[in-house]
Amino acid sequence: MAADDTMPGRVAEAPIGGPTAEELRRDEEARARERAMRERLASGTSHVPSARRGPSWSAALREDEESRPISLGWKASLLLNLVLLTGPLGLVIALPPLLECRAREARFGFFTGETLGNCTARGIEGRLRRLDDRIKMLVRGSGR
Repeated sequence: MAADDTMPGRVAEAPIGGPTAEELRRDEEARARERAMRERLASGTSHVPSARRGPSWSAALREDEESRPISLGWKASLLLNLVLLTGPLGLVIALPPLLECRAREARFGFFTGETLGNCTARGIEGRLRRLDDRIKMLVRGSGR
């Protein structure tokens, strides 16, 4: 059957010929990658150390660790994240009442028995209460 004598519903096949230049280039690149991988495996200098290669894997592992930035354990990372998140949050909540109480003390002074600590504690308590109320309002209104 000739190439132009196609049956209805059947697609004509491409003429049989050699591979295109693009296919040849891709095949050559794949062969080059495979050769490079085999050479790395044979020499023991591959990026990923393997226990099957003997003692050279530990040297490759040490070399890999030296090239990495500082790596913390999960506990140290968790502690660092908590400090970095709660520090600024604490400042946002505590600093405005403290500055307001200091300004009030400098301008007018405190009433009898009132201290900077008490004034600041009341201010922080008020801010936490407002934060709690706003979170509750968000949660209650979330179903709308």
